[in-house]
Amino acid sequence: MADNTRVTRAARYGPQVSASLVAALCVAALSTAPVSARTEPGPRLEGRAPVAGGTGPVTTTRLGQRYVFEAAYDTASGRLRVVQRLRLTNRAGHAINAVNLSVIPRALGSFSLREVKVDGEAANRTWTTTTNLRVRLGRMVQPGGQATIALGYTVTPKLQTGAFSARLAREAGVSSFGEWFPIVSREHDSYGVGDPQVSFTADSMRLELTTSSRLRRNAVACPGRVQAPAVRGRHWTCQVAEVRDFGFTVNPDYHVRSRTVDGTLIRVHAETVSGEITLDKAARALRRLNDLYGRYPYPDLVLAEVGGSSGFSMEYPRQIHLTRSKVTDTYVVYHEVAHQWFYGLLGNDQMREPWLDEGFSDFTARYLMGISANQCSSKNIDVSVFAFAAGLTSGGNWTECQGYFFTVFNKTTEMLYQVRARMGSADFFAAMRAHIRERRYGMTNSRAMLRHLEGWDAADLGDLYRRYTWRY
Repeated sequence: MADNTRVTRAARYGPQVSASLVAALCVAALSTAPVSARTEPGPRLEGRAPVAGGTGPVTTTRLGQRYVFEAAYDTASGRLRVVQRLRLTNRAGHAINAVNLSVIPRALGSFSLREVKVDGEAANRTWTTTTNLRVRLGRMVQPGGQATIALGYTVTPKLQTGAFSARLAREAGVSSFGEWFPIVSREHDSYGVGDPQVSFTADSMRLELTTSSRLRRNAVACPGRVQAPAVRGRHWTCQVAEVRDFGFTVNPDYHVRSRTVDGTLIRVHAETVSGEITLDKAARALRRLNDLYGRYPYPDLVLAEVGGSSGFSMEYPRQIHLTRSKVTDTYVVYHEVAHQWFYGLLGNDQMREPWLDEGFSDFTARYLMGISANQCSSKNIDVSVFAFAAGLTSGGNWTECQGYFFTVFNKTTEMLYQVRARMGSADFFAAMRAHIRERRYGMTNSRAMLRHLEGWDAADLGDLYRRYTWRY
């Protein structure tokens, strides 16, 4: 994600980066042992083992997830009417009778729920926080058992009113759908600093989109596009596998530039720029990160220009949303591409440990650019987003020394530059490739990451860790 608030060069990015450069950000969950996409994620984040005779909710995030969205898009208003089917498989070691779904659009006033059914029957559901929808399954679903949740709802993107609302917004004729649907999560609420939800790798997600009027083929920017009009039409289908979220945009005036890099098709959907500069930068980042962190495993990477100039550029698996003022910005493009590894492939709990995706993405972008980071925070880098004052959809101070950017972004980069220097570049990046490979599609956490790097070739990093973290 990237914030477009204007501050002085020295106050925010250091002398090597332009004053208009933005922070780029985003998401995921946690674990202490290597896991695969099929055994996601790590230790149970919520719920409890069943108690004999108990009637309370028993939940888990250890779930196989298959999403299908049948969505009707109104081109005049941007409103999206959705029927969502979520097929769950219980991969926990105990029976469950409920599931928590994160619904961030509700915090923005953009979500209207019509109905919820489980296996065809009306379901008991409760809003336990502003954005947490707890759905009772109506029975105990045993390990290996399945249940299907069907939800009918409407999402209405609104004119962007702040950095947070850029995720789901309609501006300048562009509808941006990010963090737009009910998704399996641990129970939590939205928060106006950092990324407001924790998500876990799903087996598959499929969008079947119908527009109210005929649009050009490239009007819909989505990853995994398997069906689109030859020239103009009303139907698009996009299907992805082993991803922890799904974003897309709609703009009737998009044009597209594309290129294949190391077997991955990069598509840039743009309106106000040609797309060639963005494509060049995304291609360079993808090629370099394939070498540094291991091969990007997906067949495509989509970058889409959104309607707003302010707010955040945002990353989703296989899809990046770039604000108009940053669509060609080197740092922002590199940072968002880096998020495909840090949160996309290697997940973390972005609310509890945001440094693991934001800090590593900041480090990666600056490393590729050959620049350092100036920071003045006295906080530990491994703080949660709650260390920074915010409301549900706004807050955070990006310009103060003790703020989110200097602490989570720049101070992490400062530490990682020292870790790389002490280990040597070859060993540092070899260690990172190994950690990502071992936990691909799963989760990491602070202790697991710190210990992995220190354990690689017996690197002596304890004094560095003690200066920058409290979890070591």
